[in-house]
Formats: sequence, structure tokens, C-alpha cells
Amino acid sequence: MRKLITVLVLGAAIGAAGEKVVMAGRAPSAAALEPDSDDWRSAPAVSIALQRTPLLYATDAPAALEVDSAQVQLLRGAGAAFLRLEWADKTQESYALEQARAKRPPEQLVHQTPATNRFPDGVAVMIPKKLPADGVFPSLQMGDESHPVILYYFDATRGAAVMEASGRTTTKRTGQSFPAKSAYRNGRWTVTMQIPELPAGMPLAVAVWNGAQQDRDGRKGFSVWYRTN
Repeated sequence: MRKLITVLVLGAAIGAAGEKVVMAGRAPSAAALEPDSDDWRSAPAVSIALQRTPLLYATDAPAALEVDSAQVQLLRGAGAAFLRLEWADKTQESYALEQARAKRPPEQLVHQTPATNRFPDGVAVMIPKKLPADGVFPSLQMGDESHPVILYYFDATRGAAVMEASGRTTTKRTGQSFPAKSAYRNGRWTVTMQIPELPAGMPLAVAVWNGAQQDRDGRKGFSVWYRTN
């Protein structure tokens, strides 16, 4: 069985012009979490444009738009929403976390970890905490007090984490995770996510962090709001 998934670049209100319609199949099971699952053949990819955030840190050099788009697919079924995100990235920034070291004797020198110069690749899907009843979507800058957001974030080093925010500088981890898988092949990242079922009309936005450009926190590529139904 197939369902229509309408994806709309949003201005302020639901129902504006400029729709993109994507045919999406129903996911029969959690097998859709596999990046190469045959289930994804029924969900043609939608290309979502990304733009860079302004410089946030005085020490940062300007960054070119190396990751200018991401392909997004959506499947519904099994009481969940499955997302498949794919984008081109010339290099893979994924690191093994260092093990905690035993306490050193006082006479030994302490060496600074090189991890401070490592920035992993990552991706996130942001949705409002609840379906906007007034047709007004949250600020793209991590929502606002009246329209908080949830972020399903995947870090190539640390894995999946659920975050919440209600405006700039308010982003915090919830301590929760979600099922996710990733693959880096031939200069492309593919990340699949299983998140709670999305109500019809729920908007979403996408962000991508390019570790090679020292992306972290608010330094990233981001999209405008899109709508699913």
C-alpha cells in the first residue's frame, strides 16, 4: 500500500503554494531502519537545499557551502516514522572515543588530548514538540518559548540522541536515544532514523554538520521548514 507524502517549502502558514509530492510506501517492519532496505525503493528522495549559518565564533574562518543539499526519504508504518537522509561529503569524520585514563602519578606530565581538534560529521531532524495548531511554525533558530522543538540528532562518533530546545542557546540533551544506523560509502553519508510517528501536517527541518569544516553546535548547514502529511 502506498501513501502520498506531501513535502512543502514553508513560509509561515500551512497550505501555501509550491508543493512537492513524494510517493512513499509503508514500512512493514523495523527492517526499514536498514539503509539498503528494499522498502526505500517506494520512497523517491526529495532534495532539500541547505545553507550555512553565519559565523558564530571569532576564531572561525569563513566556510564555503561544501554540503549544499541532502536527500530525504520518509516511510510510515509499524507505529513509527522512518527517515533516510543522504548527502555528499568528501571526507569521513568519525572517531573512536578515547578510554578514560587512570590517575597519573604527580611526576608524570599530562598531555593534552588531540580530541579538541576533532569534529565529527552529523545530521539532525528538527520537528515542533507539538503540531502547530495556529499554522505558525517555530523559529528555525531552535524554536522559541511558545513553540519548542525536538531534535533527533545523529553524531558519527557518539551515535543518536534526542534533544529539546525553546530558542537559541537552550538546546539540551534529554538523556534519550532512538534507533539509527549509518553508512559512509563512495563519498556519501547515509543515515536512517526510526522516530515516533509524525502527525499529518507536522513540519520538519534538516541540519548537517561537516566535521572537515569544524562544524559543531550552531555552526552547520540547515534547511527551511518542510511539511509532511
